[in-house]
Amino acid sequence: MEQSFHHLLLITETLFQKKVVGQAAEMGLLPGQSKILDYLQEHDGCEQKALGQVFCLEAATVTGILQRMEQAGLVRRQVREGNRKSQYVYLTPSGREAAVQVRQLFSSCESSALEGLSPEQIRQLLGLLAQIYQNLTKEANH
Repeated sequence: MEQSFHHLLLITETLFQKKVVGQAAEMGLLPGQSKILDYLQEHDGCEQKALGQVFCLEAATVTGILQRMEQAGLVRRQVREGNRKSQYVYLTPSGREAAVQVRQLFSSCESSALEGLSPEQIRQLLGLLAQIYQNLTKEANH
């Protein structure tokens, strides 16, 4: 197996996504919906454009995902008084139930991926990934 940073990062992310998307599909969720549900569990009522920023998605992509989630009864969108330009996204009762299942799904997938790593190694890994993300974010904003 090639040991370059880009190759290891790409194949690791691909395998992790296949596992998450496959298990989410068994719950009736389409790609992209599980991460939205998970995020809304902690940020219910967030502005729609915040979802695009958090997940590095184009506005049209977020709109498409949310339209399908609305049709499935997982979320609702509405404008707020005093801010008619922005849509805010809320979990429905069904969405809350699905979000709990998604949180369990992510926890299970993470446990499998991190198996054999010590708590210190996990802490270091998360710190390094956060630094890489900051580097790329800084670069993208220049």
